[in-house]
Amino acid sequence: MKLLFKKMYLLLYNLFLFSIIFSHFQIKAELPSDIKHIISRGKLIVAVNSVDYPPFFYHNKDNKLEGYDIDIAHDIAKYLGIAVEFNQSANTFKGVVNLVENDKADLAISAISGTLTRGLIVRFSDPYVTPNQSLILNRLLEVQISNHIKIAPSKAKIAILNNSSYEDFAKQNYDYFKNNFGDFSFVKYDSLEQAFSDVLDGNILGLYVDEIYANYMTYANKKANIFTHKRIVQEAIDPISIAVNWKNPNLAYWVNLYIRRMKFNGKEKILYNKYLRDKK
Repeated sequence: MKLLFKKMYLLLYNLFLFSIIFSHFQIKAELPSDIKHIISRGKLIVAVNSVDYPPFFYHNKDNKLEGYDIDIAHDIAKYLGIAVEFNQSANTFKGVVNLVENDKADLAISAISGTLTRGLIVRFSDPYVTPNQSLILNRLLEVQISNHIKIAPSKAKIAILNNSSYEDFAKQNYDYFKNNFGDFSFVKYDSLEQAFSDVLDGNILGLYVDEIYANYMTYANKKANIFTHKRIVQEAIDPISIAVNWKNPNLAYWVNLYIRRMKFNGKEKILYNKYLRDKK
């Protein structure tokens, strides 16, 4: 009797193991080709700008890459059951988008604004953060303009980052700037840090960036609260999204599902508390 029971137990146990193994391979076989390719490779390749953009991505004191976007990339890879590899071969936001367009990365998670221009070459997820577009203004120059005191043309400039979405936003919101600052002009910078420094020193009027970056920069610089003033660009948001190659529709759908889950599973709140809460 005991022997019969033992044989039945082993049979049931083997059937159970077989069902697990079979279902595992069945799930693998049924994966969409674009997702299956990534999982088979064993790593998710994520494009990130090589130039730090805190708090989204930056190198800490140990030269380790971290930030809001880096945590998201690791979390997505975890749900896929694979490792993550960061491709930082691009040093502009436009270059990061091009890495996805040219199949050099599966995703771009790099404070990328989902603009209509970029949407012609890559897919965009739903936004995972929607900061206001904002200005960091030199306080003295702003007061002079408010009091209708003309400032030198060389200083009546608002900086935008070269090869960034703010080139598009500047065109879209030109009337706002014209109505508020009169005879001004946009000037392109290759370095946001240099642009911020020029605003701080009164060399130019302002810097046009997203509110999260503006908060971080002014929080990190003790002189900023004295010499600069932040202003929200009315009715203008920056839809920061994940870029996906147009050839990967199933991956794009899954990424959108992940972003929706962030709002309900506590991940969004965790990231906010970790990277954004105190930077206001």
